[in-house]
Amino acid sequence: YIMGKEIGKKAPIRLWVKAKFMGFRRGKHEQHERQSLLKLEGVNDSRAATYYFGKRVVYIYRAKSLKKNTKYRTIWGKIIRAHGNNGTVRAIFRKNLPAQAMGATLRVMLYPQHN
Repeated sequence: YIMGKEIGKKAPIRLWVKAKFMGFRRGKHEQHERQSLLKLEGVNDSRAATYYFGKRVVYIYRAKSLKKNTKYRTIWGKIIRAHGNNGTVRAIFRKNLPAQAMGATLRVMLYPQHN
């Protein structure tokens, strides 16, 4: 302990990557709420997006009432494939994401690792 800093302590390692929920997969006349489009931070082409296929995604939100002694709830999903050539990916969630989550930050877990 020197001048307010502990020696040998490192910052915790973040085991997830930020992603933005851009919307649902859609065509001209209809949208498919089962598949969500995510833009991953630092991923700019479909080749780089292949690393994230099969990775788990979580949407964390805050509710008003307590359940299981917490106000935070989660919806889990999985990245299934790329969407276009700019690094956007498609994900399927256990329950479809609500529309109010558009633009929200999701966490893409860096496990399970299939390398």
